[in-house]
Amino acid sequence: MLTSDTVLAVVSRPALLVLLTISAILAWPLGRLVSPDRRRLGALFVFTLGAVLAATTTTGAWRPSAALIPAYLDGFGDPAYLVGGFAGSREKIANLGLFLPLGLLAGVLRRRYAAALVLLAALTFTIELWQAFIGRGGDAVDVVHNTVGALLGLGLAKLVHPRRSRTVHDGL
Repeated sequence: MLTSDTVLAVVSRPALLVLLTISAILAWPLGRLVSPDRRRLGALFVFTLGAVLAATTTTGAWRPSAALIPAYLDGFGDPAYLVGGFAGSREKIANLGLFLPLGLLAGVLRRRYAAALVLLAALTFTIELWQAFIGRGGDAVDVVHNTVGALLGLGLAKLVHPRRSRTVHDGL
């Protein structure tokens, strides 16, 4: 639900506004790089990616420091930590939903599900690393949640647009 507090939170963060504006400006030209029948989806993917980056890579108080990076990376070494908090709070569930649209759009656009999953997992790892660096506190569990969200989106893409079976006429 869009509230005045949400609008104020967005308007009061110039870096977020800049990233949203850049993604809106680049969405149409970059979205046109895909096949003509999927250009609108391409533009939507670029804008969605920009919105995810705006929401996750900006902060109100810029405090860059490498001090939080080791704690972030150590989280990957503890399987109980990675799995223990799975979907345990609203934030974790929101992290699932954050990457679901990217997975869905990537799957519908390219249908290279494994490659899309690897790229989206790498993206979320990098975002969380950046958050640790800027003082926002990167979290290994968020990487797991975001990746599962991307996987769910890719699964939906596969359901929506199943790959047709190959025949001799398809060039086999």
